[in-house]
Amino acid sequence: MWYPLRIFINWLPKKFTYRVGCMGGCILHSISKDKQKIMFHELHAVFPDKSDQELKKTVKECFVNFILSEMEILFYPSMDKNFIERMIKIEGNENLDGALKEGKGVLLFQAHFGAFQMVMPAIGYNGYIMNQISASASIWKKNSQSQLQKKSYDIKASYEYKLPVKHIDVTKNLKAVFSALKRNEIVGITADGGGGNKTEVVEFVGRNANFQRGGVDIAMRTGALMLPVFILTLKNFKHKLIIHPPIKFDTLRPKEENIFKALQSYAKILEKYVYNYPSHYGYTLYLRRSRARIDPYLFFNDYLITE
Repeated sequence: MWYPLRIFINWLPKKFTYRVGCMGGCILHSISKDKQKIMFHELHAVFPDKSDQELKKTVKECFVNFILSEMEILFYPSMDKNFIERMIKIEGNENLDGALKEGKGVLLFQAHFGAFQMVMPAIGYNGYIMNQISASASIWKKNSQSQLQKKSYDIKASYEYKLPVKHIDVTKNLKAVFSALKRNEIVGITADGGGGNKTEVVEFVGRNANFQRGGVDIAMRTGALMLPVFILTLKNFKHKLIIHPPIKFDTLRPKEENIFKALQSYAKILEKYVYNYPSHYGYTLYLRRSRARIDPYLFFNDYLITE
């Protein structure tokens, strides 16, 4: 994908490219039997009442959604404000603008849900100052054994840095996060697994899950407002970005209770999206389960780790 398509993909009609992506997802699905099994198992845990046929259909849709999200990275170099206006409809601008009026910065609470990376250009090209706490593709390169894959990660990282976003390396000191919030800027952060080591157990899709505490802790220390954001993938690479009202604290509660309540509130919002758009989250469920032995913590506490 990175080599034959990256050079001329931006010249192709979006409808054609979309069909190519769907076909690529189907091909990946057909050759990924082990991934299919893990994803099916995880989706069955979320949707125990669905038939095997329904779950298999959802698994296939998850592979398609994953490939479409990966292909969109190839659009990064040619993206601009006009592209974003044509391809992404934003709902809830008033929540973001209202939060910025408070003057203490905004934390956009994201999940590894669908094309979540498209939140960055959607916000950045709409005139907001956007920062993102992230693990750059160059970080993933370190764990790769394939020279071809390493080269792909280099290309991906170079594309990410073309966006109107300041990337803050999650593996380094997060002083830049506090500085950005002090300047009343926007900082994107994910809470549903993958990094960090301070977590809180919350109920999520009927299971006990470990969500990262870092974002809530930063909000409590700085006064920044936490706004959940989700992006839905539509046909032909169009999207709908939804910005929710802020999750607020009760100043009369103890700190630990506030952290739990905030993360539980966020988990319940994410849960509704997962139930309604499972194809946007199936690949994340697969990744968290497949990486259970090497991640710093389990995402779901009911994983059975076997050697």
